[in-house]
Amino acid sequence: MKARGVDNDYIEYMMGHSVDTYHDIQMKGPEFLRGIYAASGLSIRPKTQISKLEMLKQVARAWGLDPDRILTTEAQAYPQRTYASPIQGNEHNTLLITAALKDAVKKDLSPRGIKSWPANGSPGEIRTPVSRFLQPLFLRGSRAD
Repeated sequence: MKARGVDNDYIEYMMGHSVDTYHDIQMKGPEFLRGIYAASGLSIRPKTQISKLEMLKQVARAWGLDPDRILTTEAQAYPQRTYASPIQGNEHNTLLITAALKDAVKKDLSPRGIKSWPANGSPGEIRTPVSRFLQPLFLRGSRAD
């Protein structure tokens, strides 16, 4: 409780130890102490954490995608597909949403009017014109040029 920011006097009082401010703490009543204990967030059970699939769904929603529609479309496209375990199904759904997110990010970040970066060079590529006289001899061409 001390690591959670609860005052040392309250901790000592809750454990039954005598403290200097015993009467001050006792006057606040048991509901006050229950509130402090509840606010500290201590529990026997571990806190539930959301799964990777649920986190991806939240990210997809933030990018303006509908993850439930993506999964429904895939399920309708392959109605005969079955999985040996729920874990495999979740992994497949994770891959589907990840692919949809990749496409959304690529679409959002790609420059307008350019279909693909490799055909026109990478976006960070620096093209420096080189003088004909700085090129090696075999690239310069004939003297008639």
